[in-house]
This record gives sequence, structure tokens and C-alpha cells, in this order.
Amino acid sequence: MQQQFSQFEAFEFGPYRLIPSKRLLLTGQKAVELGSRAFDILTLLLEHRGEVVSRRQILDHAWPGLTVDEANLRVQMSDLRRALNVEDDGASYITNVQGRGYMFVAPVRTVSSSQAAVTSSGALSTGGKLPWRPQRVIGRADAVDALVAQTLAYRFVTIVGPGGIGKTTLAVELGHRLASEFGDDVFYADLGSLKAPDLVLPTIAAALGYTAHSGDLLTALALFVADRRLMLIVDCCEHVIEEAANLTAKLFQHAPNIHLVATSREALRADGETVYLIEPLGLPAEREEMTADEVARAPSVELLMQRAAASGYVGGVDDANALAAAEICRRLDGNPLAIELAASRLVTYGFRGLLEGLRGRAVLTWPGRRHEPRHRSLEATLDWSFRLLSDVERRVLARLSVLIGPFTMQAAQALAVDAIDEGWTVARAVEELADKSLIAILPVDDTHLYRIPDITRYYAEMKLAESGERQKVLRRHAEFCTDTLRQADGEPRHLIERRTLRHGLHVGNVRAALDWCFSSLGDARLGTALAAFASRMLLDRSMLTECLRWCEIAVAHIDEREPLSICALRLQEALALCRMYLKANDDQVGDTIARALDMAAALGERQSELHLLAGRNLFLTRRGDYTGALVAAERFAGLAQSSQDPVEIAASEWMLGSTHNLIGHQDLGRELVERGIARAEALGIGKTYYFGFDNKARGTLGRVWTSWLCGAPEKARRLAERVIDEWGAQNHPVSSCIAYLYSAVVVLWLRDLDWAERLIETLIEVADKHQLMPYRTGGMALKGELLLARGQTEASVAVLRAVLEPLGTEQLTILRTPAMRAYSEGLARMGEVDQAEGSIAGLIEQAETVSPTYLLPELLRTQGDVMLARRPADRARAEACYLRALEQARTDGAVGWELRAAIALARLWQEDQRAGDAAELLQRSLSKFTEGADTPDLIDARQLLQSMQWRDPAPQRGGRRRSISKRTRPASRST
Repeated sequence: MQQQFSQFEAFEFGPYRLIPSKRLLLTGQKAVELGSRAFDILTLLLEHRGEVVSRRQILDHAWPGLTVDEANLRVQMSDLRRALNVEDDGASYITNVQGRGYMFVAPVRTVSSSQAAVTSSGALSTGGKLPWRPQRVIGRADAVDALVAQTLAYRFVTIVGPGGIGKTTLAVELGHRLASEFGDDVFYADLGSLKAPDLVLPTIAAALGYTAHSGDLLTALALFVADRRLMLIVDCCEHVIEEAANLTAKLFQHAPNIHLVATSREALRADGETVYLIEPLGLPAEREEMTADEVARAPSVELLMQRAAASGYVGGVDDANALAAAEICRRLDGNPLAIELAASRLVTYGFRGLLEGLRGRAVLTWPGRRHEPRHRSLEATLDWSFRLLSDVERRVLARLSVLIGPFTMQAAQALAVDAIDEGWTVARAVEELADKSLIAILPVDDTHLYRIPDITRYYAEMKLAESGERQKVLRRHAEFCTDTLRQADGEPRHLIERRTLRHGLHVGNVRAALDWCFSSLGDARLGTALAAFASRMLLDRSMLTECLRWCEIAVAHIDEREPLSICALRLQEALALCRMYLKANDDQVGDTIARALDMAAALGERQSELHLLAGRNLFLTRRGDYTGALVAAERFAGLAQSSQDPVEIAASEWMLGSTHNLIGHQDLGRELVERGIARAEALGIGKTYYFGFDNKARGTLGRVWTSWLCGAPEKARRLAERVIDEWGAQNHPVSSCIAYLYSAVVVLWLRDLDWAERLIETLIEVADKHQLMPYRTGGMALKGELLLARGQTEASVAVLRAVLEPLGTEQLTILRTPAMRAYSEGLARMGEVDQAEGSIAGLIEQAETVSPTYLLPELLRTQGDVMLARRPADRARAEACYLRALEQARTDGAVGWELRAAIALARLWQEDQRAGDAAELLQRSLSKFTEGADTPDLIDARQLLQSMQWRDPAPQRGGRRRSISKRTRPASRST
């Protein structure tokens, strides 16, 4: 029959006594460590002793309101049997009734309230003895070791940190660790429940076992412990801090053998105190890709999963949810209490739902520990701290809640100061809030920044809303962001630095301020200025999609009476850049650049003019208008020469050199690029950003291209490797895509197909991730060329056919022309010669009559290959094409293209019984190479030469002719 649980204070069975009101299970005078779920299950079975309790009843009792797998019940029953020291079958106390449930079968004696008060007094009157040791302290091994050393060395240590960070857990663990050191004379005083400061002294005295109440209690207590070697833990001092500080200082001074450990949300500032600032639990590394094993090793994630399992969650972290688990712990700033409360909701929401739930204030009300009023919820924890603040501190904290991420003292003063609060008052309040662990201090270089943890910020936002001044503070916030970015706008345009961090402005602030400005309660005029000056910050961080969105909104609000302004110019610059990189090189982008250039000239904005000329050069380059691109580069160079700024001059040389290279002026292009690089290296010029990309990287890419084209393939390889190392992996997606894309072009020329494949796949991945669609299209075009080089003709033609339309739509002529060349070659291989001939002829006509290109010799060579693919082969026209290709390559100084044309023509001549002419042609082309003997094109040329068994017609000594064999190479070549 079910017993009325409330009638009894304790149950006794075997050597055990269970006291439900104290949630204690004792054996003799010693407590048995038992988990919360196991304790609930044991009490339920004792209530229903002698009866079968179904599994469903147990699950509903121990996991109320949760859907839990029975595997959790089996785990808890196993833990319970282990705690009771019984065999696995549990026959001594609990039996498993097959198919029905569990039954408590041992004899039980109930003890009334009065009896329990007597019989349990010995066990419960532990005075100031330590609470039970935590079952497992996660991620605090180093902290405990450090505290052990500090406590023994300095005698008085205060563990300081925000609410829920684990100060009490750490102090109790420390006490147990040092118990043997002090012969078990470790005492514990919990001040958390005290309502009045005058109770501090009696509470500590009672904890130390001193019960006399006459005379000067403080002096008497100091004398009582003066000669004793003991350790005293004083927990939760912040709300009675003055009394706690005075008392601990007195004990430290007058009891030389006492060792004190205090916990508080702020330092006691007591004589002899050493402060130990407790850090958040270790967080996973911030990486874009992480495995479950990497994430699970972080202590914060370990705690999350341990507490989730205790709350009924079945499962662990896998690769699919690893990043979500990591972000949950980061959002909670590694705070153990916050992680525990969030973990209790994992079974309800799952990882992604839980992460989404952390974006708002709902997390503040998630229920926590019922038996600890301060930790009942995060809101209760923060209420405890908020009540201890002064009126000024409360007001400042509430106002600062609109700041996201790190901020400076100047930012705090701009938002929080008012008629009654001077700047120094706000500064003092920020200092106090930092001392009270409500604001974190972040050392950065030679200064300090501040940050309000997200959970605290949610709470403070709630208090700001209650104050009625939220709109006023949000306006201040938007004005501060605008003023800060306006000041940063005057800095050099070609440098990307952490200027906004130095100015105390996190990108989240800009986003929040723009949201408010363009809301129904905001100020769109202010938002227009903010979007204009914020565009540079967003572009520096490669946030192109967001920048485009805000600029388009802002442009719609520009006052038509003021069409010419710095704000309008900044918006037009950003629109042109974002649209070009995200969408296409269409006429709208060109018109926007032209309009912005006119505005820059009218406003005398020289830096903007350079910025836009670099953009115009790149825009026309991508469209294949290399002549127009050269005009823009020459205008840039003119401005650079007029200023004699070495950075601008170097950038102009890179730009001019790269453009001449694309036109086909290889020697001039190489000279200019090399000069610019040498200038940069001599002056220590690093990354130089114009129009959203690193111009130095483009200059280095120009060296890669001109090196291969001018007959230095090994140098091209080395330089390509350097480009990938220096620019490919940098945290700037546009520059990375440029590095991968244009390096891969040369790697394909080098015919290192495996390396090319890796570069192309990486390019597509980066472009996909950052929505840089033109670069993704370029990657697919290169993939088609790669397939052709591998001999996978049909697959190549299919990929190229699919990509030609988007290349045209996005007007990526610089990539469309080589893709069309490869497409024509593939068609010819497949027997579709007429279509191939038409395609290649159109490309050649465009190059010869409209826009010159570095690729013309290769187009002519390909046209010759197409002629040979006819049935029967049109050998005469093929020969004419190869000869024109040779002539054009020599005119351009393109030794790389010349060798390829020479190989094609030599094969044709060899078949036509003109081996001597063919060999002479190859000799001449090979003689122009001074390195790269082991690269595929040179190997092919030498092998072809050797296959001809050609002999030098010049007579040698003894009337013999010197043959070109594998061991004997042309004397004019050094390799």
C-alpha cells in the first residue's frame, strides 16, 4: 500500500537512512553521493515499497514533462544500485519485475519528524564543515592547481567572477583538495542567504565552531583561531562585502596560521587579499569547419553534454551539429550556470533550435536550481547582482546594453553620459561594473576595451526598456556609430586595418544602428549617412551582400536636393564594387563607376578617384576591354606621379604591367610589374587595397603570368606557390578568389593538372561560401579546361557549354575567351569541326579588330588544330595558322605561346617530310628558354626533336655531323 510520504522525515533500510527534506542518503554518519534522478527514483520506490512501480511511472516522476528513452532509466538504476553497494541484479533492495517495472523489496523503517531530528542530529550538525564534494568538476584542473598554490603561499585568496561562473564549485573542490593538508580542519561559511550585514560575524563564528556570544565577538573569534592552522572558505560575499572584507582582514592579521578563501562577484579589497579571477570554461576554437571530436574536447561543450544527458537528452555531438554546439557555448560566454540551464533545454529544442533560442531574452527565464534562489534562473542570478548596484551603475549598465561586442571608454561615455552624469562619472561606473564582473575587460595592444557578456546584455536591455529611455539611447548609439565612422573615413583608402576596433566599434553595432535608423521609429537621414560611412567597414570585412543591401536602402533616401555629397559618393562606390563582385560586370556597374568618378573629381576626392580608377581598370579587364583598361591604368598612374606617393606609384606599375600583359605586350608588362614589386619590397610596402582587392597580389600574379609567357616556367611555378601561400589563405575572400583563379590559369599552362584541380575546387568553394558568383563561374570555366587537358573531351565540352552563357551574362570576357578556345578545341576533337571553326574564327576576329589580347597566338594555334581535324585535313590552312601564331607570339614576346605553336607546326612539317625545317624551328624556340627543362612543354619539344633523328648540317671535325641525342642538347640552351 502506498505510504503518505509527508508523514515521515526519513526512511531507514539496511545501513541506510534517506532524508527526503534534506535530499540526503546516509550510511552511518557519512553521506552517500547520489545523482538527482537516482535520488528521485529511490524515494518513489520507497513510497511504493512492496509494490511494482511501472517504468512509465518512474519516467514521469524523475523526468516530469519530458519525453525520455528508457535507456536513461536503465542508466539511473545502474547508478542507484552501484551507490547502494549491491550486486548487479539488485536483489538486496530493488528487484526488476520482468515486463512490468521495479519493486523495492527490503524491509523499511519509517522515522517521524521528532525521531529524525534526534537520530540525524549527529550527521546533520556538521557546523561549518564543507558541502559534499562535486561529483565532477569540468575544465577547472588548472584553476584548482593554481588556487592550491596561491592559498598555501599567500593565505588569503578571493575567487572573483560573475554569477554562475562556478566560484562556489571551485572553492568547495579546493577545500576538499586541501583537507588532508589541514588535518580536515577546513570550514565553510555560506553568506548567500544572509539578509543583514550584522549576521556575517555570527555566521562565520558558528562555521568555525565558536559559540560564545558575550563581549567583542570579532576580537574573541580572532583569539579563538589565533593558534590554529585551518582553512576557512567564506562563500558569496558580494552583498555583504564591507563586513566580509573587515572580518577576513582581521582574521588574516591576527591569526597567522589561518588560510582564507573567499568567493565574490567583486574583490573584497581587504588587507592581505590576493585576487584570483576565474575564467569562463574553455571554448572550442573559432573555425569554419570542426569535427565533433574537436568540439567535444572543449570543457564548455563537455559540460553542455553532461548536463544535457542528466536532463534526459540521449545522444552526443556529431559532425552535423558540432558547429552549433560550439556556438551555443560561445553565445553563453563559457558560463557554467548558463550552459547548464541551456543544456536542460537541449532535449526540447535540439542544437539548432537551442542556438536560435539564445538570440533573445527567453534564456533569462529558463529554470535552474530550485534549492538555490540565486541560481533559480539567469534572471535571478542577474537580479542578485543588479540589486547591489548604485543608481548610476544601474543606469550606465542599462544604457550600455545597446553596445554589441568590444567598446572603448569613449563609446561608453558617448552613450551613457547625460546632464547629471559627467564623463568621469560614467568612467567610474564602468570601472565598478567591471570590478563587479558585469563588464569584461579585454586587453588589446596597449589599451583596454570592454564588453558586456551577451546574457548580461539581454538582462540590461530589459532594464533599459523598463526605464523608458530606450529610443533616446538608440539614437545616441546611431549618432555615435556615424561620427566614429566619419572620423575613420579620412584614413588612407588603400589600407585595411582594425580601424573600427581601434575606434571602439564592432560591426554588430553598425548593423543594429542601421536597423534602428531605417525602422519606423528611426531616422532615415541619419541612416543614409551611417550606411555611407559604414560601407568601407563592411567592405573591409568582405561583407559584400550586407553592404549592398544597406547601400541600396540608403540610396533610396538620398535627398534629391543634395545629389553631390561625400555620402552619395561613398554609396555609389560601394554599390559599384558590390554589384561587380557579387553579380556581373554589366553596364549598370560601369555607369555607377563613371558616375562616382565624376563625383569624386567634382568633390576633389583624390583618394576616391584612385579607388574608382582601380575599379574601372579591373571592370574593363574582366570585360576583355584591355585597351580601355589601359586608359584607366594610365590615368591612375598620372595621379600617382603627381603625388609622388610610393604606394600609389607601385600600385600604378602593377596595374600598368598587368594590363600590358593582357594586351599582349609581354616584355613591357614584365618590366613594369617587376619594377613595381622591387619598389614595394625596397620600401616594405605590404598589402595595398584598391576597390576591394589587394593590388599587390594582382601585381604578383602579373609576375606569374609574364614569367610563363616570357619563357620562365619554373619561375612562374615558384611565384604561383608564393601567391597561394601569401594571398590564397588570407581572410579576404575577393583577394583569395583572385589569387586562386589567376594562379590556376598559369598552373593549367604548366600542365600540373592535380595542382590545378585543387586550386579550382578551392576557388569554387570560397566563391560559393561568400556568394561571389562571377568567381564561381570562373572556377567552372577552368574546370572545363582542366577536363579537356585530362583528355575527358565530352565531359569538358558539356561543362564549358553550360558555363559559356553565364560567362557572357556576367561579361567575364577575360575568362570567356579562353573557355571558348577550349570549347572549340573540344568540339573539333569530337568531330564537330564546322562549329569549332566558326567559334575560333569569331574569337580571332574580335582579337584582331576590336580588342587585342595576350591569347591571340594560342587562338591561332587552336585554329590550326581545328583545320587538321577536318576530314580530309586542310593542311595548308593549318600551316598558315601555325605560322601566324608563331609570328604573333614573337611580336608579343610570348615565348610560351611560341613554343606551343612551334611544336604544332613541327609535327605538321615532320609528317610532310620536312624534318629539317621542323628541327630548326624547334631548336630556335627551345633556345629562348634558360630554365624549365623538366616542364611538360619543353619535354614534348625535345622528344619531338629527338624523334626526327635530325643531324646538324654544319660539318664537324672528321667530316661527321653532330646528332641531337638524349644526351646532347642544343648548345645555345643552358639547360
